[in-house]
Amino acid sequence: MRLYEEIFQNTEGISLSRCTIVPGGGGFFEGVKAVGDFSPLCVEICFPKMKVAVEGQDLAIVKYVDGDLQLSGRIDRLSVEREGV
Repeated sequence: MRLYEEIFQNTEGISLSRCTIVPGGGGFFEGVKAVGDFSPLCVEICFPKMKVAVEGQDLAIVKYVDGDLQLSGRIDRLSVEREGV
């Protein structure tokens, strides 16, 4: 959608990382650089300038291709740690 492209552009016109949480379970993450620690209770997702810790229950990586990650399970909390920003 054009609206989302406008919202998720930074001042240089480069797309930023983004995530979408699905009510009732799971989420989609774009711009993923790497996956850190992983367990059914917590997944650490690394982006170019931040890390996101996803906490919940029955977490599993459904798909991880070309920087796009799909996570299943119940997401209870996200915490963000910025790196060098």
